[in-house]
Amino acid sequence: MSNIKTYSFCDSYIDRLVDYIEKEYVAKNADLSRLAICFGGKRPALFVKRELARRLKVDYFPPRFFTIDELVRTIVNRKEPMSQGIDLDHCYLIYNLAKEHTPKILLGRETFAQFLPWTREILGFIDQLDLENIDEKKILNIQENAEIGYAVPDDINHLLENILVLRKVYHESLLKNKHMSRGLQYLLAGEYIKDVSFDEYDHFLFCNFFYFNASEEAIVKTLHQRNQATLLFQGDQRKWPVLQRISQRFKADILEGKEPEPTKFDLKLYAGFDAHSQVSLVREILKTCETLDNTVVVLPNPDHIVVLLSEITALLKEFNISMGYPLKRSSLYTLFEFIFKAQSTRKENRFYAKDYLKVLRHPFVKNLKLSPNPTITRILVHKLEEILTGKERASISGSLFLDLEDVVTCDELYMITLEVLDRLGITTDRREIQTVLEKLHDLVFESWGRVTTFKNFSAVLERFLDVLIQKSFLKNYPLNINIATKMYEIKDEFLNASFSEEDFPQEDIFKIFDSKVSREIVAFIGSPLKGLQMLGLFETRSLNFENVIILDVNEGALPRLNIYEPLIPREVMISLNLDRLELEEEIQRYQFMRLISSAKNVHLVYQERKDKERSRFIEELIWEDEKKAGAIQEPEVTHANFEVKVQPQKKVVKKTPQMIEALRNHKYSASSINTYLRNPMDFYRSYVLGLKEQDDLLDEPDARHVGTFMHGLLEHSFAPYLKKKPVVDSKFRTRVTKLFEQRFDDTFGKAMKTDSILLKSVIAERLNRFLDNEEKSASRQIEEILYLEHRFENTIALSCGDIRFGYIVDRVDKLKDGTIMILDYKTGNTNLMPRAIDRIATMEMSRENIRNHIKSFQIPLYFNYLHEQFKDKPINAALYNLRTLEVSPFLDKKMTYSREYINDTFLKSLDYILSEILNPEQDFEEDEAFR
Repeated sequence: MSNIKTYSFCDSYIDRLVDYIEKEYVAKNADLSRLAICFGGKRPALFVKRELARRLKVDYFPPRFFTIDELVRTIVNRKEPMSQGIDLDHCYLIYNLAKEHTPKILLGRETFAQFLPWTREILGFIDQLDLENIDEKKILNIQENAEIGYAVPDDINHLLENILVLRKVYHESLLKNKHMSRGLQYLLAGEYIKDVSFDEYDHFLFCNFFYFNASEEAIVKTLHQRNQATLLFQGDQRKWPVLQRISQRFKADILEGKEPEPTKFDLKLYAGFDAHSQVSLVREILKTCETLDNTVVVLPNPDHIVVLLSEITALLKEFNISMGYPLKRSSLYTLFEFIFKAQSTRKENRFYAKDYLKVLRHPFVKNLKLSPNPTITRILVHKLEEILTGKERASISGSLFLDLEDVVTCDELYMITLEVLDRLGITTDRREIQTVLEKLHDLVFESWGRVTTFKNFSAVLERFLDVLIQKSFLKNYPLNINIATKMYEIKDEFLNASFSEEDFPQEDIFKIFDSKVSREIVAFIGSPLKGLQMLGLFETRSLNFENVIILDVNEGALPRLNIYEPLIPREVMISLNLDRLELEEEIQRYQFMRLISSAKNVHLVYQERKDKERSRFIEELIWEDEKKAGAIQEPEVTHANFEVKVQPQKKVVKKTPQMIEALRNHKYSASSINTYLRNPMDFYRSYVLGLKEQDDLLDEPDARHVGTFMHGLLEHSFAPYLKKKPVVDSKFRTRVTKLFEQRFDDTFGKAMKTDSILLKSVIAERLNRFLDNEEKSASRQIEEILYLEHRFENTIALSCGDIRFGYIVDRVDKLKDGTIMILDYKTGNTNLMPRAIDRIATMEMSRENIRNHIKSFQIPLYFNYLHEQFKDKPINAALYNLRTLEVSPFLDKKMTYSREYINDTFLKSLDYILSEILNPEQDFEEDEAFR
């Protein structure tokens, strides 16, 4: 029997393999149980068993199926039983060996958590050396070159200088403890195969391999030379350099025939613009498939599997997913991120409120059944959020950092929670609610704060997972159970790690856990033998489908290539014949072409964006079609289309008679008029609907909060001088400083705790500069403070009617020359002083022009009030900038216009705006510039 068989890409590989088994074994009444079949993965074995059962129609003892990993492990264990070992133990071993033999590479990354990314790169490099059985002489050449110096950082050169000794002591340590890395296992199997016999098997079939690493090749070649192995390929060495190399090494042709068989599939191209548009295209494609039992959807990017499922499950009766889903994409992983963030941002025993709330608001946490009625937990968390953000007032409202004990003893929390539960008809008491809160705190905060070793970390993790499975809705979703199972496995790995009882900084424990979890993949559960198949590219090896749909056929996703090695220079990889860039491209291209070549219908979906390029695999197919047609032609591409109803660009609200009546009776302010100037829709929302933006007390204080604080402070500071002449002396400054300390601690200090130090120093500096300026107030000649934070009202007669106005004035001074001066404090940078009066008087009336010229009606309205109230006295108004200490008067000495002319000029603009507000034909429209 020939030891090399070749099938066409257009063939069904499973059918041809079973044909071969029938011909060479079944027809000769051979014992199939003495036949060993080796694939690259597990899936093809199921299809071979099913096809054999269908053809034989009798019970039979099946062949023994191996994956290549299983065969390698079997060879090693027959010679010397060893275990795979724990991934993190290998990392920790390399870390300790590096500390001993190459300490320079640990500079700046002395801890295990810091060095962990390097350990993985070093282990990966050593594994490649082992898999390809790289000769020590080549590695010595690398060491010698590194001593001279590659064009890389010194620590990498130092690593390369010592890589041989590091590899040697690593192997010795593993073998001493009867452990193996994957690379060492393959290296040993390649050596041991010469002394290992497989007498229980008459023959091995190595099925549909495309590339053998050096260790695999040693195994297969040894069995082949014993005449105990047959290799069954798919493809032609004339098209594939990798097959050409195998042909040369095994001294046998790998040919489909005189010429490779041409493909006959119907190719269709589709372009989306993101993951969601791609899966919407897939949904429509699936509707056209006559049967889904012979259909595969290939996802080069596993992140998109959940998006795909959400879109197409309504179309499916049965489906199978045989690909991994990144654990870091799960909601459980997100919860761990929140928990660890809360621990990392806490200050001593106080937790940052925003991170505290993120943990409690996670669906798995806020729906925990920690009492007979799970609603209690949910309502408790919601009310706690409302208190902390200021929607409900309590002793802990607005605190940016929380002591858990202060939360537990907050009476208002229990009172408002009980009120809501009572309205829902849920009977409980404070004691039960407090117990729930204490359990929550212990589960997601306190227990994690006590972690010092991976042993107690594992215990906390196990208890946490137990509670989630027993008391949350996590168990209601099969994928969540798979995710939790994977977390239990990770817990066991940490518990059994060689370093489990060593002390680590808490931050390092969380980093190491995160590093481990972020690399893990969760397997979906399904039947690979029926329904629509959803697979990764390499899960399709040896399988054939009538309908093939592939997503993300873009550069960077298909092929997915590591252009840059993170640690080992590419120059080094090339000199060791380990540069896998071209090899990886050929492997992925082979799997892609093999899959589509036997299909009847091929649908390739890609993203069409500026930052996304169509895959070279698509371009190759287009080029082949153009060569056949003898002409360059643009392929037909179906683009993702969504039915979008475009709303009007501007939001428009018609005025009703009721609105007009309410607006006529409304008491206006400078702020309301300014709001209309900026955006009529904002005016409508705020003053017609009465909608106000809710302050979140957990937000960092902004300029508005600082301004409010300064206004209140200055009002109370000057209150003793109301109706008197202010005296700014040392006694006054001492009193103001004490008042500042007290009021700051009661506001920002309470909310921000230690984070308030910087803000406090900034405000204190500005306050001192203000007081210095006030000491020099002789320039303003203040005779008496008439009003502080005083409310005034008046009615202004306009063409649209008599309109009421209200004002809150920061301060009114009487100057020595008899001038009545209104002061308006400003803490921001915006200049709100109107432009020159002559430009305002001559401008064309429109809301936009008034906004651009007058800017704000605050000073003009103050001036109008003084004009009416103090007809026989000089008047003025000014902006007092607390940043620059500049006092900007409305009227200056150079101005020649009368106060009557100035007042009338501004009233004309005010009349225009109020007439527009009260005009029933003038809709409220969104101003796009201020939306």
